[in-house]
Amino acid sequence: MKNGTHILTLPNGYHLWSHTENAGQSDKMIAVHGGPGDTHESFESFPAEIPGAEITCYDQLGSWYSDQPDFSDPKVAERTLKIDYFVDELEQVRRQLGYEQFTLLGYSWGGMIALEYALKHPEHLTKLIIVGMADRDADFTDRMKEEVDKVLTKDEAEYVFLEAKKGEFDDALFNQFMGKFYRDYYTRFSQSQTKHAVDTTNYQLADLMMGRNPFQTSGVMAGWTVEKRVSEIHTPTLILIGDQDMIPVKRAQAMVKQLPHGKLAIIPDATHVSIRDNPEFFFEQVNNFLTESDTNIQN
Repeated sequence: MKNGTHILTLPNGYHLWSHTENAGQSDKMIAVHGGPGDTHESFESFPAEIPGAEITCYDQLGSWYSDQPDFSDPKVAERTLKIDYFVDELEQVRRQLGYEQFTLLGYSWGGMIALEYALKHPEHLTKLIIVGMADRDADFTDRMKEEVDKVLTKDEAEYVFLEAKKGEFDDALFNQFMGKFYRDYYTRFSQSQTKHAVDTTNYQLADLMMGRNPFQTSGVMAGWTVEKRVSEIHTPTLILIGDQDMIPVKRAQAMVKQLPHGKLAIIPDATHVSIRDNPEFFFEQVNNFLTESDTNIQN
């Protein structure tokens, strides 16, 4: 694949935005973004920081740069609102890129896709990198409760928990307090982030896939887990989480013990956005992992 932006037309007729850099390197990497409904922009620094790999990122269906169908249409929902759809979409991206063997990196929700892909298509993977995700969706929402308790006052935390339980997600005070939490958490170590004149997140897709309650997943992603299947992933795997990530360190440690060829790196001074919180440590771990032999990767 040549350097630059390419529009990929899938067999189902949808179009995905993709971008490739470092073309010609023998090692290939596909990076899968978070969300659902976010974009590739977390990976914009990857080509410069990982010069030894040809890197392709893409926007999933529904994300800002790709096709955005109306997911409230029952026919669209039936075809696309499922985790398997996004796993199969990744496989279609791989085919169009012509990557027979590649490293797969998944961030947050993209980590869920990557784990499922590793179980379904291990023959195409040389290495697997999971950033800010474990093997159960409940870990993320349980940790959210703990973080909110740390940031908000007791009265504020009690209020948002009560409103969330009632499903009052449009309540002004609920959103004011949650806004206070998000500002503290996501800018704790870094103010650097992509800014737009408009919000590029597809909230329709996010709401339908995981619901609006930050403390309990609903929708398609509710109850997701591969906990009992992690041991089937024989691809050399690196788990990367921030020391203050939404994924608990103990959960990541338990997960990596189940991986036959797993390695865990805990990123200091980093939240769920570890890529921007501590890029020096993050990319050091990624580059070391990409260059070390499989025999050196073990839990």
